[in-house]
Amino acid sequence: MHNAKPFEGALRLRSRLFMRLGIPITLLFFLLIPSTTLGQLPLEGQILPPPSIFGGGSTTEAVPQGTPIPSPMANAGQRRIRVFSRSSVRWQLRWFPSNDGLERIGVIDSGVNIIIDNLNGFDTVDISTDRLVIWTPSNSLPDLEGNSAQSGDAPLEFYLEGNIVFRQGDRVIYADRMYYNVQEERGVVLNSELLTPIPGYQGLIRLKAEVLQQIDKYNFQGFNGALTTSRLGVPGYWLQSGQFTFQDAPDAIGPTLTESSLFGGGDPAQKRINARNNLVYLNSWPVFYWPFLAGDLDRPAFYLESVAVRNDQVYGNQIETDWNLFQLLGMRRAPPGTTWTGSLDYFSKRGFGLGTNFRYDRNRFLNHDGRVYGFFDAWGIYDTGFDNLGRGRRRVPLETNRRGRILARHRQELHHDLQFTLEFGLISDRNFLEEYYEEEWDDEKDQATGIELRKTRDNHSWAFWSQVRLNDFFTETEWLPRFDHYLLGQPVFGDNFTVFSHTNVGYPKLLTASAPIFPPDLAKFDPLAWEFEREGLRAASRNEISMPLSVGPTKIVPYASGEFAYWKQDIERNEATRLLGQLGVRSSLPFWRVDPTVRSELFNLNGLAHKVVIESDFFYANSDFLLENLPLYDQLDDDSIEFFRRRFFFDTFGGIAGGDVPLRFDERYYALRSGIQRNLTSPTTEVADDLMLFEVNARQRWQTKRGLPGSQRVIDYITLNLGAFFYPKPDRDNFGESVGLVNYDFVWNVGDRVSIVSDGQFDFFEDGLRTASLAGVVSRPGKLRYAGGIRGVDGPFQSTILFGSTSFRLDHKWLINYGSSVDLGDTGNIGQRGQIVRVGESFLVGLGFNYDHSRDNFGVGLLVEPRFLPGRINRLSGMPIPPVGMNGLE
Repeated sequence: MHNAKPFEGALRLRSRLFMRLGIPITLLFFLLIPSTTLGQLPLEGQILPPPSIFGGGSTTEAVPQGTPIPSPMANAGQRRIRVFSRSSVRWQLRWFPSNDGLERIGVIDSGVNIIIDNLNGFDTVDISTDRLVIWTPSNSLPDLEGNSAQSGDAPLEFYLEGNIVFRQGDRVIYADRMYYNVQEERGVVLNSELLTPIPGYQGLIRLKAEVLQQIDKYNFQGFNGALTTSRLGVPGYWLQSGQFTFQDAPDAIGPTLTESSLFGGGDPAQKRINARNNLVYLNSWPVFYWPFLAGDLDRPAFYLESVAVRNDQVYGNQIETDWNLFQLLGMRRAPPGTTWTGSLDYFSKRGFGLGTNFRYDRNRFLNHDGRVYGFFDAWGIYDTGFDNLGRGRRRVPLETNRRGRILARHRQELHHDLQFTLEFGLISDRNFLEEYYEEEWDDEKDQATGIELRKTRDNHSWAFWSQVRLNDFFTETEWLPRFDHYLLGQPVFGDNFTVFSHTNVGYPKLLTASAPIFPPDLAKFDPLAWEFEREGLRAASRNEISMPLSVGPTKIVPYASGEFAYWKQDIERNEATRLLGQLGVRSSLPFWRVDPTVRSELFNLNGLAHKVVIESDFFYANSDFLLENLPLYDQLDDDSIEFFRRRFFFDTFGGIAGGDVPLRFDERYYALRSGIQRNLTSPTTEVADDLMLFEVNARQRWQTKRGLPGSQRVIDYITLNLGAFFYPKPDRDNFGESVGLVNYDFVWNVGDRVSIVSDGQFDFFEDGLRTASLAGVVSRPGKLRYAGGIRGVDGPFQSTILFGSTSFRLDHKWLINYGSSVDLGDTGNIGQRGQIVRVGESFLVGLGFNYDHSRDNFGVGLLVEPRFLPGRINRLSGMPIPPVGMNGLE
């Protein structure tokens, strides 16, 4: 009793000074208590040394707590307090009166677990500590057994010491000493560590500080703090700040001017930080300083998001870096759902590159509700080298030294079922994408410039759009403008008939690609058969009526369609009209057989069901205008394929300028033979002509059951789809062959982790394309993935390609990737790539190589990425790498 008075008095004085005089004087009195040493407080503008933050090991070890006894919830406006022993020792409370007699001070000097229910009406706070001091009014003593409630308006203050664990919602604070005002939900914490989740990230943010002040429920202020996602005592990386504020709240900050006028209100779950005098540490070494940091923690990276160091024969020594521009520019309230990065790159054989990428995916834009998403990507370089585009084009002079591209795409859902789309694509020269963005050039859609307003409701859709050409080295149609209307599956005459319709009208201007300046490219440049600069009104309306019937188990659908189309200019610059009539009958016959007695442990069979659907379509079309007389206003191929087709004529057929590939290799006639004109939603109006075909498909599935008893699931054990086209008039429609476009697709899921796949397609006229493949896939989630096989191609050229790739995780710290492709014919080696990845506690470090035989280019690279970002290493590895801290301490 006697010894507790000075302890109680000093704590009381500390609390009063904190409440009335603020932090600086309060901290002076904290130093009077010899239980711990705080150290020197940071001064404005001071850069703090690292050892004091992460020098003493982690404090995040689990602390045992008592087992709370359920009790009724307190009434509104009241809070219930329950205290439990932290160990087997029964807690004891001693009460002391204050000097003025208005308050009572309670002291518990054994480990306890305190649970405060109904805090401010709905919250629960869970606190564990070794020692506890309580201040509360004398006339409102809390019942610490939880049998009765205390008024929520009654002052209640705690001082805690020793192994403190403070839980509120999904937030946890570990500390040595702490003062907490329960009524106002604020306090001061010494030697603290805060763990909290953030939206979109599977791990936890870890915030450690010598002094952490909780200003209110959602806002914190700290001094000499450090931020990381690592759970190690001394992490591999952290951000250290002299002074910071941290907001951990739903809609922690009201909407900013930018949010209000452009993106709308704040996100309901934001974690924001503002910090001054920041140093980024890697392995206890300071590597980067920036005077301020501001932004959300949905991407817990510190300024630099990725860095890659490479060397090869095309670009030389390379350093590629991506930076978080929101943080670098100190934007305190970046719109939620957005990311903004900047790229600073160096290529010793090419020059310096600079770019930016802004992405957004929101539910509000320009004060209008509705999803809005898109991106803006720009990158440029003053290029002083040569392009290497493959065999025969390994040293291509540049058309311009100032190279780059700007690509933007925006889509917004508006009221009344409207959708607005905007796209902008500007490229410096014809070879830029193939040289710097090869994957995008090969696989992604063309980079066009246009605008569209579309309305879709039920089975109706209309679109009003326009498109212009900015890149004169591509063949492209400008639409100034165009209108499309679709009506799909509209029942008429009491559901006995179904109507489909597509009408389009517009003013197209077909602009052909300009010729290259590089002599070898110019020698192999010639317009395709349909490439003529023409313009003028085009209008077309195609309509179909069908009559679905059921004849026993067979569904039969007779249909008829007709089209009227008008072109202001055909290839000969004459006006043209086309009347197209089409008749057909579709049918579908399903049948199946089930045999539950088929069982095999070897083949993992538990019963077998064979399901088959036989589909057919007989089609006849008659047109009064020839396809070959029309320019292709609606192109079938992407720009990269058109580039290939121009060279294909010279390389494969030994063509001479002014000629064309044989019609059997013309993309228009491949689309025609496939029956593309049968579809009301056909992407091209021009491709239609006289045609008669009969298509037959057999779609088969063998199904079995797998899984534990009682939780079995049905899976497709084998799928085999077969198809073929028959042409009653082969000389006109299929270059003299009655059968063509024979195809199959086969998948055998031998087990949950082993599959065998094969596909193929065959034409039988002279030099017709015949291709088939066989491959196997073996996967063990999180451990191994292997895919390998062979593909043969026969036709105007021959090739047999052997390919394989594997991703293998050696252990929890190392994984390897390797891939190779080899042509067993004259081409020989195609290329190889490999990478070994070190999975660190904080970073992924990949060391890899790449060899491209066509470019005669060998390169090596070192790539470093924060582990918590879904970066390039994660994509290349083919294996999910969990974020740091997701599974606790590693």
